[in-house]
Amino acid sequence: MNLQEYYDTIMQLSHGIVVTLDLNGGIIHGNSRLESLTGYSMKELAGKDWFETFISEDQRDEARKEILGKTEQREISRVSGNLRSRDGDKVYIDWNLKALSDSDGNIISILCVGQDVTTHMLRQKGLLRERFTLIERNKELNCLFEISKLGGDVTLGLKETLERITKLLPSGFQNPGKTHVRLRVGSLSWETDGFTKTENILVESVESGREIRGNITVAVENDGQQGEGESVFIDDEKDLLTTAAQQVSIIVAKKEIKSAKQELEQQLRQADRLAKIGQFSAGVAHEINEPLANILGYSQLALQTPELPEQVRSDLDSIVESSLHAREIIKKIMFFSRQLPPQFIPTNLNETIGQALRITETAAKRSNIEINCKFDDNLPLVSADPQHIKQVIVNLAANAIQAMGDGGKLTIKTLNNKNDAYIVVQDNGPGIAAEELKQIFNPFFTTKDVDKGTGLGLSVVLGIVKAHNGFIQVHSEPGQGTRFEVALPCIQNDQPINNLTD
Repeated sequence: MNLQEYYDTIMQLSHGIVVTLDLNGGIIHGNSRLESLTGYSMKELAGKDWFETFISEDQRDEARKEILGKTEQREISRVSGNLRSRDGDKVYIDWNLKALSDSDGNIISILCVGQDVTTHMLRQKGLLRERFTLIERNKELNCLFEISKLGGDVTLGLKETLERITKLLPSGFQNPGKTHVRLRVGSLSWETDGFTKTENILVESVESGREIRGNITVAVENDGQQGEGESVFIDDEKDLLTTAAQQVSIIVAKKEIKSAKQELEQQLRQADRLAKIGQFSAGVAHEINEPLANILGYSQLALQTPELPEQVRSDLDSIVESSLHAREIIKKIMFFSRQLPPQFIPTNLNETIGQALRITETAAKRSNIEINCKFDDNLPLVSADPQHIKQVIVNLAANAIQAMGDGGKLTIKTLNNKNDAYIVVQDNGPGIAAEELKQIFNPFFTTKDVDKGTGLGLSVVLGIVKAHNGFIQVHSEPGQGTRFEVALPCIQNDQPINNLTD
């Protein structure tokens, strides 16, 4: 057997892949195992460049450098790599390399003997994928568990709960440091530091019932590792966001129901308290009304006595004036306790307001207050109790005059919008502090001295407006004056008013 036949026999009897390359990477020899794995015959492969034929372009230069660099070594070298078969499959091979020399000791080629380890590599990669999946699933479950705990924490309000969920969500994704979250519910929004929309985003709606209340947006910084058209999100992460959005929806609903329940309980307690105050006030008013009427009546009769001394007449005038003032206070109490129901008739608001302002003219002049009236001549009639409307105007005007002190401007105007009548009472006084603004309609709340106010004026106004199916709101800032807006339904439109705009 000659040397070539001997060499060819060894090549064919080898259980592994045997191939000989020249020093430029050209294929010299190969066995049948190489042919079966690659799908090429040796006739096709002979003389071809190994790296151009079998190695993907992105790995070609590195593989050429690594394998041909072994020619400098005399001992057997080991490398691992993969080749691309004719049908495009990837075959993983562990290679043993040995440089071959001629009789003069010059290296002339490289003998490569390899074992197909594709099955082993795929199994190993499968195990790594399973491990990665388990790790990611554990992160996701832990994230959802923490969200559930936040939702069950009764000490946290809705805003704080959603803020914490926003900060927690990135921990459930592959790369928390490059994952950013924005959570929106209604007009409120929370974001993690560095949030910015990228081309890699997931968005999931937050719903309550059938209504979309907001959304969760997850944005991931592009690290360039995925191929073109590939998503940076794995399927489990999409499921995570869907489940998280569902949990947020449940939390929002539960927290809002709890808040509404607490508010209703507070309103019920307030209503019960006001009812008791009203009953007490009505009883006191009835008890005082009769002796007060006697005091006023007898004082007025005494004033008719001829030739009264000046001092006595002055004292009687003071008694009458004080009695009338006390009677006005009792009227407010009666209004507050709803003992004087309104008598509805078609009412011209402009005329009624004009009559009410005559009562306040003296106080305005005494305080150097200018009253400007801007009435809408086309204002429709409203169904109202004129006496009650006068009470509203007198109370609002009197409060404005007292607030402005010495000098100021009081503007009262009416206007019509969509068959609803509006009364605007505006002053340029010192305004009302925010903490006081929240309480001005509460019974007996007042910032005036004890002898200058009962704290019932605005409570009476609110009660009258509500009894007329109307609406009142106030705008005020310290140093910017105060503006009260009253809306009443016109006869042409007797629907309750739900909103008030200028």
